[in-house]
Amino acid sequence: MKKLYIGIVLAAIFWFFLFAPFTELSYTIHHQYFWPVMALATAVLTVFALNIQRDRLKELFHFEVKHVLIGVAHAIFLYGFSRLGVVIATWMFDWAQPQIEAIYQTRSQLSPFIIAPLLFFWIGPSEEVFWRGFVQNRLMEKLGEWKGTIVAILLYGGVHIWALNPMLLLAAIVLGTHWSIMYKRTKSLWPGIISHALWDTAIFVIFPVTFH
Repeated sequence: MKKLYIGIVLAAIFWFFLFAPFTELSYTIHHQYFWPVMALATAVLTVFALNIQRDRLKELFHFEVKHVLIGVAHAIFLYGFSRLGVVIATWMFDWAQPQIEAIYQTRSQLSPFIIAPLLFFWIGPSEEVFWRGFVQNRLMEKLGEWKGTIVAILLYGGVHIWALNPMLLLAAIVLGTHWSIMYKRTKSLWPGIISHALWDTAIFVIFPVTFH
């Protein structure tokens, strides 16, 4: 469990510097260097996770053709569900729109032709490797499948609390719940990787949420 604790603390520190608006350094990183630091953070966490889980890689990455179909179908569902959630939230709460717009501020830091492949080929897959393939995998082993899954969901959502953005926190919890249950059921990272990568790219670059 010591290595698991180290990984979780490391992720919490990275997410603090990526999202926290209340220190000068983290504010600067979020508003100017978000994408290179996010790429670095996910690289470090992925290498950390894969090194510790190296004896389980065959199990974690076992592949079946149906995993592609599952991943694509769930990405489409999550995109539609997310857009519906935006409509409901902005209709119910005046503060929802500014918080959603704040999530998209980092798009101006890089060309979408750089952000899209970064999300699709690296950030989305890397998050699945760390949070599901390492954190959730270890927690399910120690606590049992359902308890481990629930704790993993809370941890994944919890590291986003630094942003002080309830809409981001809610999105992380809802999406984390979906991907965590997907991993619990399939016992493979591929459905989550495909779903996460497609959803990230669609919602953030290809078909982003816009307000008129």
